[in-house]
Amino acid sequence: LPFETGVRWKYTGGPHDAWNAGTPRGALDFAPPNGSDPICEVPPDWVTASAPGTIVRSAHAAVALDLDGDGHEQTGWVIVHMHLAASERIQVGVQVATGDTLGHPSCEGGAATARHLHISRKYNGEWLPATGPLPFVLDGWAAQPSENNFRGALLRDGVLLFPSLYGESTSYITH
Repeated sequence: LPFETGVRWKYTGGPHDAWNAGTPRGALDFAPPNGSDPICEVPPDWVTASAPGTIVRSAHAAVALDLDGDGHEQTGWVIVHMHLAASERIQVGVQVATGDTLGHPSCEGGAATARHLHISRKYNGEWLPATGPLPFVLDGWAAQPSENNFRGALLRDGVLLFPSLYGESTSYITH
């Protein structure tokens, strides 16, 4: 999962547009625990690397993690993290291990009504759907399809986790 071990986050969005309208439903959304601070204030919580690799893009609230080590976002597997605050965001060229910090979730970089992480993946430069023959799997949680954007669940060991924009306890997730 793209956040620190032992920290409870919320699963807030099932499969939806990976980048913009017309891209596959390839993205998932997660939000850190809410405090009493404003919903777009940058929290102390960290987004972390879900796999080892090299940072090949870090700009405009996006961080692209190249998993095949060739240093190119257009080839092989890449995980893209959106809405990362400029403050303390990782720099291009850094080699990361699973669990290394990438930045803080925010409202920066596009339409966002609250701080969160929008995470998606590409293969050879093409956005991939989160469900189907190659489901998006994070810490054993596999994305499940839905007829509606943002509504698909995560499934692990027979347990379904449903997204919630409001952070009901049924959407809490840890690893």
